[in-house]
Amino acid sequence: MSVYSFTYTLHHVLLLKLLCTFNFDRPRTIHNFLFLATVSCPPAERSCIRYDFYRGVAGVHSFEVQSIISDLQKNDLLQKDRFALSKEGREFYYQVASLLRYERFPEHCMRLALRYQENLWRVNHEVLFNPLFRKTKTGRKIVLPVV
Repeated sequence: MSVYSFTYTLHHVLLLKLLCTFNFDRPRTIHNFLFLATVSCPPAERSCIRYDFYRGVAGVHSFEVQSIISDLQKNDLLQKDRFALSKEGREFYYQVASLLRYERFPEHCMRLALRYQENLWRVNHEVLFNPLFRKTKTGRKIVLPVV
């Protein structure tokens, strides 16, 4: 299957960037990370970001993020044995990476990920103490503050 048979959005490119730069151990961590990034970003800076998060028992889940991960897996941009970019995924990311320079949210994500550095497992722990997460019942949509 060709890389160009799918339509990719800035959300796809952002996920590629995060996976290229940092070692996320599993998809759950990236769901939780994007939730923390979305919540900590000023609403005006995340105007183009449209993730809906649902509270689970041990973290959040976003059907949009999972759909993006599935797209990347279908097109062999992710490795089959671990949650990381494949050689093709890395090459494709280098071709489209410049698209993110016009958005503020990816920059915010990078700053947040740099704070966690090698302790990305903390993301799964910190999401449990987020006030929006705590006040939402399990299985319900988490309502984010708007502009």
